Amino acid sequence: MPGANGPPTFGRMPAAAEPSLLPRFQQVRLLLRERLKSGHYERGLPLPGERQLAREFGVARVTVRTALARLQEEGLVMRMRGKGTLPTGTGEPPRHLPLRAGLLDSIVSLGERTRVQVLDHGVVEAPSHAAEALGLAAGAPVLRVVRIRKFKTQPFLYSEVFLPADLATAVQRHTLQDTPMLVALEQHGVQVDSAEQTMGAALADLQVAQALRMQAGEPLLRIARVVCDATGRPVQYLTGLYHPGRYEYHMRLSRVGGPTRVWIENNRPQNGLA
Repeated sequence: MPGANGPPTFGRMPAAAEPSLLPRFQQVRLLLRERLKSGHYERGLPLPGERQLAREFGVARVTVRTALARLQEEGLVMRMRGKGTLPTGTGEPPRHLPLRAGLLDSIVSLGERTRVQVLDHGVVEAPSHAAEALGLAAGAPVLRVVRIRKFKTQPFLYSEVFLPADLATAVQRHTLQDTPMLVALEQHGVQVDSAEQTMGAALADLQVAQALRMQAGEPLLRIARVVCDATGRPVQYLTGLYHPGRYEYHMRLSRVGGPTRVWIENNRPQNGLA
């Protein structure tokens, strides 16, 4: 992949992974992985910043960010707030491998290639619908998070999320600025396993309409999702309100199953990733 001043000089792409056949974030991941494996980056010192790497590789910052997220999953780097991205030198995978298949994978990917703004974050008494979804007593303490998610500066999702209070430390407010919530739960040791989701329609009230830059009363796509861990315990209850002009689901159905992809506007990247 050419950089700003010509081809990079840190090794060849593996023969089995032709650059023209790979998404750009995968090309960047492989090139950085080769550097990390060869000791190009000194352990204990941060890698160049996202902006510098994006200029070098001739890609967008979000592409570099996604590549670094994959390298973190491999155990090759640690992303530390205020310190940048540090090589680990181990290459050992985390205890629970993040979800990388099917719809949950697509949801994680969506979080990695969009930006989030946290509007509210705090422990509250669970309303009855959230308590029922999480299998808790009404009024039990839960973490409530309200967010807006944007793609290319355009807001497309207003979400309200409830989690059991004992998981609040996994999704602190600053963590959610850079890390998808399901990934944060995995990093905390929660083995996210499955989800049950329903889809329907709703009308935008004034607060949601202002957040999504639309008119009050316009139709929205409403999604309610309960995510469970490997023991079957509900660990997340989400209600998402999506701008119908900026977001759509695309599902390919077959007798033996297949991938479900999440698309935003007309951005339809290969394998649901960008």
